[in-house]
Amino acid sequence: MIRGSSRTSGSSDAAALRHPAWLAALVLYALVATSDFAYHMIEDLRTENQTIEVSEVAVAFSAALFWPVDLIAMALLAIR
Repeated sequence: MIRGSSRTSGSSDAAALRHPAWLAALVLYALVATSDFAYHMIEDLRTENQTIEVSEVAVAFSAALFWPVDLIAMALLAIR
């Protein structure tokens, strides 16, 4: 292809527009995961011995990593 032709510039514009959408989605996922991790840590501090153990950090991390499933599970358990 010839540099500067319409086919070359058109394809690079479409790729440039998709990059910010993925980045925004990744940042949003990370923000919600961070807040879910903080929520689980705060809840662990409010219960029983008010200390954070290694097992509680592992549970909070896995819940934050899979926060969509965690939010659904918390909602279903709240109904019971």
